[in-house]
Amino acid sequence: MAMKLAFLARQKLGLAIPGSSEILGAYLKQEERVVRVLLGSDALQVLRPAHYRYTLPRFKVFQLQVQPIVDLRTTVLPQELVIRSYQCRLDSTVLAANDFQLQLDSRLEVRGDQLEGDASLAVQVSRPALLRPIPQTVLEGTGNRMLTSVLSRIKARISREFVQDFQAWRRGRGVAPPSPPSRNLPQNPSCR
Repeated sequence: MAMKLAFLARQKLGLAIPGSSEILGAYLKQEERVVRVLLGSDALQVLRPAHYRYTLPRFKVFQLQVQPIVDLRTTVLPQELVIRSYQCRLDSTVLAANDFQLQLDSRLEVRGDQLEGDASLAVQVSRPALLRPIPQTVLEGTGNRMLTSVLSRIKARISREFVQDFQAWRRGRGVAPPSPPSRNLPQNPSCR
């Protein structure tokens, strides 16, 4: 029986979007648009409404190169978008498809003028003969760091592109962004 390796990473998000509480929930309902912003159009394929195929970046663990391809399902709730994996395959010459399992769970939720979210990414894989000489703790530590890196790249993408796309969508709907608060500066009589 092959020994299993298990990797896990979690990431939280808190993104302030001032003046957006009224309309941010409507934006999250544009699930295909939001998923493209989160994961990137170049790595995403629409299978049918609310179903996507996401190709994760290829990565190398010691001498092993793998590229997970995961099928995702979205669920739109009031003020919330949930993304979960339901199937996965692996582009690898060393690992068999049935030796690899990937679970992705992600949630974005509107709370006032804040977009909050969390994501978890878990992988279980049979330990290939190529990696048997390496201690399990070293393999699992490396795997956990790699999954954390994947989630960190997605979080960075959200921080960079989510607000820009939201503002573009908002302008397209004819909704003006909120005005900055006015600053009433005291007049200095000596400056007249």
